[in-house]
Amino acid sequence: MSFTYDKAVELIDQAKENQRLAHAYLITGPRDSGKEKLAVHMITMVNGADDMLFGEPNLEDLRCSTTAVIGPESKSRRITVDAIRGVEKTLQMAAPTGVTKFAIIKDADRMGVEAENAFLKTLEEPPAASRLLLLTSRPEVLLDTIHSRCITLALSGNSGPAEIGENAGLFLESLQKHALGRSRGVSGALGLMARFASLLKEKKAEIAKQNDAALKEEIAHYRNKTEGDYLKRREEYYKALTEAEYLQERNLLIDYLMMWFGDAMRLQNGGKHLDLPGYSEATQKLASEMTTDDLSRRVEAVEALRDHLNTNVFEALALEVGFIRAFG
Repeated sequence: MSFTYDKAVELIDQAKENQRLAHAYLITGPRDSGKEKLAVHMITMVNGADDMLFGEPNLEDLRCSTTAVIGPESKSRRITVDAIRGVEKTLQMAAPTGVTKFAIIKDADRMGVEAENAFLKTLEEPPAASRLLLLTSRPEVLLDTIHSRCITLALSGNSGPAEIGENAGLFLESLQKHALGRSRGVSGALGLMARFASLLKEKKAEIAKQNDAALKEEIAHYRNKTEGDYLKRREEYYKALTEAEYLQERNLLIDYLMMWFGDAMRLQNGGKHLDLPGYSEATQKLASEMTTDDLSRRVEAVEALRDHLNTNVFEALALEVGFIRAFG
């Protein structure tokens, strides 16, 4: 079950009031859902705010001798074992009376098996007066043993306009041209599907290239330092990571499809909040041209597409059927 940021804050505040804060939290959610903001809230709630900070602090502002903040490093975008050991050192240090030591791991899915196993020791036997916060948008990549030792807080996303990445922007431009142009029916739907698939193919190639570079870096470093099948397991890890990151990108584009038709339905009913205000001309046209039932059927088609893609269905066929139902 996922929560809005405000609801998550309420739950954390209640846990503190009842003296039931866990020693480790896995904070998950899509980009811009408020994962880092929630971590900041938890730290300042427990340790108090620094009077020297102006405005709303971020995680980097809170980094100090009792608060370790780490994330992916170098071109490989990995969280290294050395970084994990640095976190452990911070947690083992003595802290002033009444101060809780915090370790925050951003993009925790980038730890990899070796760093995760190193971190498990800290999760299993956390030092006194310490709390661990793992932040990720891909919790499925983490070991089950890490999940089992953390309380999961899944955030559902923010309530403001969606932040649009490069790939999403290109896809939304295609949606806008489709809505404002004359290319409708099955041919128009298949054109949108082809654009969707093309953007995903390019993104997957980019992800694979980055992860291949990370694997080569590890092979060069560990080739003569490890025994057994360690490098083979790392190869399998990066292969799985590439697939997980690709699926995340695919799900993100599906989310924008939902926002697209959702905005049209809001406009049709006089709603003020839009997820995609920059495309309101196109979604307003949809709102004026379609009935509520038409839009509802299209939303249902996108939801069905998402469900089908989460099974072992042949992706190309699922996309073709889904886009024809949503736009044909």
